[in-house]
Amino acid sequence: MERVPCDEVVRAWLARERDEPGADSLESLSSEAALDALLSENPGAAAFLWRDAPVTCYRIVLSRDEFDRLHVVPGPEELLWRALSPDGTVRGCAARIDRGDPERLARETGVDVPAIESLAASMPAVDEPLVLSTRRGATPWYVADGNHRATATALALRRGGEYVPVPAYLCVGANPVLEPLVQRVRGLFRGLRRDSKTQ
Repeated sequence: MERVPCDEVVRAWLARERDEPGADSLESLSSEAALDALLSENPGAAAFLWRDAPVTCYRIVLSRDEFDRLHVVPGPEELLWRALSPDGTVRGCAARIDRGDPERLARETGVDVPAIESLAASMPAVDEPLVLSTRRGATPWYVADGNHRATATALALRRGGEYVPVPAYLCVGANPVLEPLVQRVRGLFRGLRRDSKTQ
């Protein structure tokens, strides 16, 4: 696990959103402008970058077990990826596609299932890192960027393909529930120490 600047993740993701050759083509943008552009391009999936700030990012390579536990991008259960996956996992998407009609699933969910089928058939190694989000001290890891690629890989694996380790950026945000609790516990201990010193 190698720590990387959040700006590296934002620029790589923005380059994919804009279908540009690489993050180098975005050099003229400041970090703030790149984040703003990404939030404009993909406001739902990228929202964790500001909502869970501060976010610490790492470059990792997913083991098969880690890959198998990935969840699709968060969202309402009846929309897009959550509609496609009964249990909210990437593997759940692949299982449903494997036993369903791609065109019907695409109509029902709004996910481009035929494109996933096409990617799975060619079984390309995922060379562009997935972008994963989670919160400190929490599980699971959600695929913020790369749901099509991740699902295609899971589908190919279901059909007998061999797992090739998948690169990813793991972005770990602050936990808005855990952090206040930790602060309160620290405050309680500080208060107890002060009380014991005054006695």
